[in-house]
Amino acid sequence: MRHFLEIVDSEIALVENEAARTALHRGYDQSTTALSIIEGFFDEFARKRWSEDALCVFAKNWRSPGTGAASFCALAFRLLSLAEQTPDRDKQFLLFRSATRLAEVSHEDTGIGGIDHQQLYEQFADALCGTDEWKRNSYRVTGAKDFMASANAYRQNGQDLGKAITISLPEELYNFGEFTFAAPYFGRWHKDVIGKPVSSLKADLKFVYDHLGSTESGHFASVVMGLEDYCNATGQAPDWGFLETATSELLFSYGRFYESLLDAMKTADGPKQIDVIANVSKPMQQQPRL
Repeated sequence: MRHFLEIVDSEIALVENEAARTALHRGYDQSTTALSIIEGFFDEFARKRWSEDALCVFAKNWRSPGTGAASFCALAFRLLSLAEQTPDRDKQFLLFRSATRLAEVSHEDTGIGGIDHQQLYEQFADALCGTDEWKRNSYRVTGAKDFMASANAYRQNGQDLGKAITISLPEELYNFGEFTFAAPYFGRWHKDVIGKPVSSLKADLKFVYDHLGSTESGHFASVVMGLEDYCNATGQAPDWGFLETATSELLFSYGRFYESLLDAMKTADGPKQIDVIANVSKPMQQQPRL
């Protein structure tokens, strides 16, 4: 299994701007504890035959692609509005192109050319839990993802559009890393722990597999180019120091999120948790905490 940092390093290397590469590397270098917690969560998830309640906790809190897509669409709309108000044709073109590139992040999420990703997530969660009870608010871990709600709100209504684009860049890099890292663990859990047939793997995990390869990688590249176009149009210099901070803060928040999620899943599982050790690569170790 590849480590999270190894996965994102290959993407960061594709960024042409040296200052941006440095900021992203520094953000990840400051976040080794958080990355260990994130990796540990998926490793532990893949080892256990979780109860229905525990799986419902996971499904309710893990992802909400419809909400994220709406915030990226809002950001694209705001850039379109700014472009229409810009009299300089060259600058207007750059802003229109920036909006287009930000909109590309939500292309698949909105169902263009396929199934919208909110529906796909619900199908994934239903198969994971064996029920749609996971949609109940009682399974929500209160406050666990406030950091993502804040980012979504800033894309929709934050004053500084450059900042709104910048905070989106490490999010898309993280998404690429997490889906790539987690996919083999979901596959192992599906086959070796709950014993479902290989024939159902692609259908059950379609939400995960649809985010692999060029999908999330392309989103990250689109945000990088969208930021460059916006800065060239407005004369606003990219704040690479802020990008470094946003990266490390995002990873710290995800580390805290997975601590809270794992605790909530274990509580939902109760005292009779069943551990299944099957085809594991290493013994389970005590994970660090933030």
